[in-house]
Amino acid sequence: MPVELLPFPPSYCIVGAYRLVTDDSLWQPIWKRSRKTLKRAFYLSIPFTLISYPLTRLYVTLILARSPFSPNNIHDAAVLGISVVRYTTMVLVLGQISMLLEWALRRELGKSKEEVYEATVRSRGKSQDFWGPYVEEWRVPPIERAQRAAQKASFYDRLASPLVRLAVIKVLLTPLSFIPGLSLVVTSAIRCLTLARTLHKPFFAAKKMSPFETELWLTERQTEYRLFGFVSSLMERVPLIGLVFSISNRIGAAMWAFDLEKHQHAYHSGELKPTKEYFSKTAAAAAIPSDLPEGAVGAFPTTKGPVRIEKDGSEVGAGLPSEMKGRLAGAGVPRPLPTRN
Repeated sequence: MPVELLPFPPSYCIVGAYRLVTDDSLWQPIWKRSRKTLKRAFYLSIPFTLISYPLTRLYVTLILARSPFSPNNIHDAAVLGISVVRYTTMVLVLGQISMLLEWALRRELGKSKEEVYEATVRSRGKSQDFWGPYVEEWRVPPIERAQRAAQKASFYDRLASPLVRLAVIKVLLTPLSFIPGLSLVVTSAIRCLTLARTLHKPFFAAKKMSPFETELWLTERQTEYRLFGFVSSLMERVPLIGLVFSISNRIGAAMWAFDLEKHQHAYHSGELKPTKEYFSKTAAAAAIPSDLPEGAVGAFPTTKGPVRIEKDGSEVGAGLPSEMKGRLAGAGVPRPLPTRN
C-alpha cells in the first residue's frame, strides 16, 4: 500500500473491502467457519420477519408518525416512489435482521476480525521488531489538549457500552428513519472516533504505547481518525452486508497501521523532521490585551460608569447612587412590615 494514501485514510476502507473479496486466503476460512451458523440464522430470520414486519408497521404508523421528522400526510407521502410507511418499516426490519445475524455470528465474527488483522500484518513480511516505540512527529505537540482528552476517556468508554449504544442508536435515533440515510450519517458521526480507536487497538498494543501516548497520538491525528471512523461506521451500518464490512474494515485498519509505522520510521531515522506546532486558541485569546479597566470582572466593570459628563468635566451618575450608598452604609435597619388586621 503506497504511503500516499495517508492523507486520506477512508481510502483504506475501500481497499480493505476489495482485498477481502479478492484474497482467497482471507475470505475462505471465514466462510468455512461461519456458513453453518449463517444458514441457521437465515432460516430463523424468515419467521422472525413474518412476525416483525406487521408489528413494526403498526409501530411506525401509531408511534413514529407523531415524531417531528415524519411527513404531515404520512400515508400519502412517498420516497423514491415507495410509501414512507413501507420504506421506514423495511429499513427498521432490515436493521432487526442484521442484529439477529450479528448476535448469531458473534463468535465467528470476533475470531474472523482478529484473524484478518493478523493475516494482513503477516502478509507484509515484517517481524515483531518492525513495530517500534512512539516517536513524536510534532515540534510542539498538543500536550494540554491530550491531557483534557485523557480525562474524558473513561466517560466516552461508558458511552460506548453496548447498552448505551442500543439506547441511543436503536431508540433515540429511530425517528430519523423517515429521512433516507440520515440515521446512518448521524450514527456514524457519533461513533466515528470511538470506532476508529477500537480498530487500531492492536496497533497501539504492538507499539506498546502508554495511555497518554495513545491520547496524544489520537489528538494529533483527530481529523484523520474521525474520517476513517465515519466511513467505517457508514459501511458497517448498511443492513446485512455491513457484517462483511465490519471484517474488511479490520483489513483496512491493518494496512493504515502499517503505513503509519513506516512514517514513524522516517521520523526515527531523521529522514523527516518535526515541523507542526500546536497553537492554543484559548491561550492566545487570553494573551490579547483588553481595553477594559483593571476592576473589570468577567468582561464587565465592577462599578457603574457615568450617565453623562457635564461641560465642567464632572461626572453625573458615576458609581452607585447616593441614596443607595446610604442604605449600604448601615443608615438604619429596614422598617418592619405592617401587621395584618
